[in-house]
Amino acid sequence: MSGSSKLVSAPFGTLLGVTDGDVEVFSCDYESLVGVNPFADRAQFQMFVGDTYTGFKWQCVELARRYLLKNYGVVFKSIPMAYDIFRLKVVSRVADDALLRMHSHKNGSSVRPGKGSLLMWEPLGEFNRTGHVAVIVDVADDHVDIVEQNVDDAVWPAGIKYSRRLSARVDPQTGAYTITCTFPDTAVLGWTTVAFDQIYTYEDLPNCTTSQIAQKTVTLTNEQAAQPYLDQSLPFVKVFSEEYGLLLGKPGKPYPYYTVTQTGQAGLEFATEELHRMFVDATDYVLHHEKEFGEHFRIPERLWPKMLRSFYSRKHDIVAGRFDFAITKDGLKVYEYNADSASCLLECGYTQDRWSEAAGIGGVGRSNSGELFDRLVATWKARNVVGPLHLLCDNDKEEIYHSMYMKAAAEAAGIECHLLIGMSAVTWTKDGDLQDGEKRLLQNVWKTWSWRTALNELSDEEFLLYLEKEEQFNEAKRSTPRSSSARPKLVDILLHLGIRIFEPLWTILPSSKAILPILWKMHPNHPYLLKSSFEITPEFLQNGYVAKPVTGRTGANVSLFGAQGGLIEKTEGKWDQDVAVYQELAMLPKFKDDFVQFCTWVVGGSYAGTILRVDRSGIIGLRSGTYSVRVVPDPQS
Repeated sequence: MSGSSKLVSAPFGTLLGVTDGDVEVFSCDYESLVGVNPFADRAQFQMFVGDTYTGFKWQCVELARRYLLKNYGVVFKSIPMAYDIFRLKVVSRVADDALLRMHSHKNGSSVRPGKGSLLMWEPLGEFNRTGHVAVIVDVADDHVDIVEQNVDDAVWPAGIKYSRRLSARVDPQTGAYTITCTFPDTAVLGWTTVAFDQIYTYEDLPNCTTSQIAQKTVTLTNEQAAQPYLDQSLPFVKVFSEEYGLLLGKPGKPYPYYTVTQTGQAGLEFATEELHRMFVDATDYVLHHEKEFGEHFRIPERLWPKMLRSFYSRKHDIVAGRFDFAITKDGLKVYEYNADSASCLLECGYTQDRWSEAAGIGGVGRSNSGELFDRLVATWKARNVVGPLHLLCDNDKEEIYHSMYMKAAAEAAGIECHLLIGMSAVTWTKDGDLQDGEKRLLQNVWKTWSWRTALNELSDEEFLLYLEKEEQFNEAKRSTPRSSSARPKLVDILLHLGIRIFEPLWTILPSSKAILPILWKMHPNHPYLLKSSFEITPEFLQNGYVAKPVTGRTGANVSLFGAQGGLIEKTEGKWDQDVAVYQELAMLPKFKDDFVQFCTWVVGGSYAGTILRVDRSGIIGLRSGTYSVRVVPDPQS
């Protein structure tokens, strides 16, 4: 980043100054590097203090983490963006792994920051997309002094121990403390301060238990049952109705719906965002421990460097993913993260609320997902898509209506969109580009097909072709090596170097069941996780466990075993020869005859909505039903 044309940017790695605790501040001027791409060889740009990783040289987050480590012996976890630090609740004390509370305050709060507080910026202007973080090293009524990296990259004047001085103002009436940035196009979000005397325990985590869920029923009148409940002018509704019809149901028949209390809803929202960060952090961990864990993911060895590049160059390209939960008497437990799936997106963001309104229960509490579509729009805007977006799906009604729903969101974000059903219209250009039937180049693609489906199309030797010839990619002409097929395959699109893919390649890792034992290794006894392993343990045999195929989908080839290893239930499928991952047994809650699974959507890194999957079986599958869920006030004690 460049803060001012009046300051001379020092070459990358230049010592700019030294602040409290002899913490050094360095230049992050990547443009000064010659013949080195820090994002291509990320390992050599990682910074460690002893055995503790502090971040990527010399970005703003790296300095914030290193400052807290060297001065106070604490670190915060990995985060997607700098401004996400504002949402963190804890730091970890390196000496004993104890969790200490962090308290965040919006700019203009009456609670002032202190020395060592972290100051965050919104993702605007100078700090577009990522936001920014700095460390406050001095606080006065009229100013704060901060240290930061990746802004001006200029050497500090002699005798100065801070990067910038920002103006501050105290409201004489309210005591509100407001900090103003020197960049006019930015906005200070607020600050977060570590409470070194407050130990944080897992019991403090928001949660959702079976006591906070209830099944209700509504009986449809003749008038309700006769009226279409969806807006037939919407393209995705037309396709949805071809599969499921437009009517609510049969008159006189009771239909179930569910409620969750406000406290339970708060637990779902917090867990969704917390687990998203944990899964992304675990992905980073796996990519740097490929030799230890790589074989479990069943991904060709030659593809790992490409996944690493995807993670570090397209880490923030993820649009939407879905968590599957079991709600137990002790709290929610995550089954898995579908970071590369669109299943149930339309039902969550549109049809469940329309059904509730038409069935007369729109006044029961509130929607849990009324903002999902708007969050999709905001996320697409934030992705800064250049050129048209093609939405690619199979000739399957469910995939088509999900694609149309996503298309509507992207178009609302101002993106030119085109729907591609199947691969038949896609052809090569003479330069090795790919084009649709109207000769439009494919530059950006969102797809319903999983990465695993695409990877199954190529042999290991064909993967080698992509990797060996990757350096031949011509950025100007966007040309790239192709596979040996005369007509393009799905993998030719998804691994094309000139096409930006949503969801990106790296999402194959958090979507894999193989990530679950690694998460448990990183966060043992975390209340949102189920104990997971690559082997059947004596504890599993004694208490019950689940066997899941690493690459499986839609509940296929899953087996539930009870105490002492007795088989409870199993499903069939095409992954019967796949390597299994084993997970502690946590049965879905049962309401009357139905097992109920809570599924939450994370869009752009934030909670966006909840949808229920329901089945007579304890294993949710492709054809399991969906039901509406309403958020109701907590019961009065």
